[in-house]
Amino acid sequence: MAENDIELGQSPTDKKPDHPFVDSSEPESFYREARDAVHAKGEKDTSSKEPSTDGASTKPVIPPRTQKPRVRRSTDDLDPKQLEKENASLRKDYDEIRRDLRTAWRENREQSLELRDLKKQNTHLKESVRSQADPKSYKDQILSERRKFYEHVDMLEDHINHLKHQLDKTKLHMDQLTFQTREANEEKASYESKLQNLQKQNARLNEDLTECRDDILRLQPPSQIPDSKIADEYANLYQQIASWVDDEAEDSSAMETQLENIHTDKDAPQLLKTCLDSDVLRATRKHSDAEPLILRYVIQTHLHQRILADDLYLFGLDDHSIHLLRTIAHSMADLEPKRDALTIQRWRSETLQALSKIDGFQTEQQRQATVVSKDLWSALIYLLPEIASQETGWRRLHDAVVMPAVHLATNMRFSTSCYRIIPHLPRNSAGQNNVIYHPDVQRYTMLDVATQKVLRQDSVLKIAEDGRIGEHVMVIQPLLLRMQKDTNGGIALCKPTMAVKLDEPMAKRAKGVKALAGWTSSWFGGELEPSRT
Repeated sequence: MAENDIELGQSPTDKKPDHPFVDSSEPESFYREARDAVHAKGEKDTSSKEPSTDGASTKPVIPPRTQKPRVRRSTDDLDPKQLEKENASLRKDYDEIRRDLRTAWRENREQSLELRDLKKQNTHLKESVRSQADPKSYKDQILSERRKFYEHVDMLEDHINHLKHQLDKTKLHMDQLTFQTREANEEKASYESKLQNLQKQNARLNEDLTECRDDILRLQPPSQIPDSKIADEYANLYQQIASWVDDEAEDSSAMETQLENIHTDKDAPQLLKTCLDSDVLRATRKHSDAEPLILRYVIQTHLHQRILADDLYLFGLDDHSIHLLRTIAHSMADLEPKRDALTIQRWRSETLQALSKIDGFQTEQQRQATVVSKDLWSALIYLLPEIASQETGWRRLHDAVVMPAVHLATNMRFSTSCYRIIPHLPRNSAGQNNVIYHPDVQRYTMLDVATQKVLRQDSVLKIAEDGRIGEHVMVIQPLLLRMQKDTNGGIALCKPTMAVKLDEPMAKRAKGVKALAGWTSSWFGGELEPSRT
């Protein structure tokens, strides 16, 4: 503590001087008289106090000073050393007097606190005596407190009854929800069972229909190949194309750069000019996620033009033999008796099957297939430069894609039926070829360009007021038809697969209703809210 601070029990005016003698406004006799007064008071208090025998707390007593009062003498006859000793002695006495004053002030404060507590006790005693002196008011006070207590108890009982009523309502509502949910689940299970039975019946009917078609075709000459076999080979071919694209075209950034350099079909390489028409190039610039689908389109277009075209008599057969066979077929119509079209088709089928057994034809067919594979590989290298380092990459393309296409084309020509592949987009339900409407989902197989997912009948789609759901981008799997003899139409064996750009992204399907049989009222922490779907 600083020397100029006011100590506990010290008056603001009793500030200690910086030195007991130097710069002090009080004479030396003031400190001596104060010290002697404190010593005298301490001796008086010690002699007047006696030990307490009633258990009350005792205060610490300041021990009396044993040092005799210093005899004041004149300082004129003292030398400087004696004056310093006298100064030190006086300072020590001053510190002791100051410490005694601090202790006296502390005792005074404690006594003040005890006096305050005694006053509080006295006040409480007076109130108690006053209440006992007037028993009527004391009784009224007790009755008032008791009445307040009963009122509070009644309020709590009413609140408990209200909570019980709410609990009963909640349990009743819970039971109703559980019952309704069980009914809904039972009805759902019933409909699912009926749906499964109908699906099984539909599958059996489809199998019976396929068998009937095959039986009808088997009644014709042995050269006839069932439609189901042609359809399976056709679908398997485009599955092989999709698998090859997924394996090889993992990074389509380079392809995107290459396509940006092709503004018109004239800018494309010679092998891609017939594949990348203006509609496809417009789709590449408009839809940035369509690179894998564009690859599939290029491959299927190349195969259709080189192997599966309708004007190809038989892939692998030389031009001279093709001309000779067509001339014979036209001449057979002028023979007597007249040969009908079915007879001529049977002759053509049997003749082509016989030619396919010749080693020279098989060698030529394999050579032409190799040329097609290398040309297609060169076209794909332009779109995917990273595959150029694969020395045997064209061989995998040859085995996985080109040879299945050759086998399909050969079987289609061996059959007495006439098959056609329609590479262009058929018109939709509204008679347009670039707008897709919701009924078209059932007619065609559609792939969303953004997500590469197949649209189904139960897909959650944004349907406009006129039924529009998006726009057509390109056909990645053409329509396969078996032409009918008496009409210009045909029977669709494989639906076309097209890439579409939806106006709005597909939403997720909502989950079914869950059973509530195991619910209890403890699951709810408050009032029931209406269910949210």
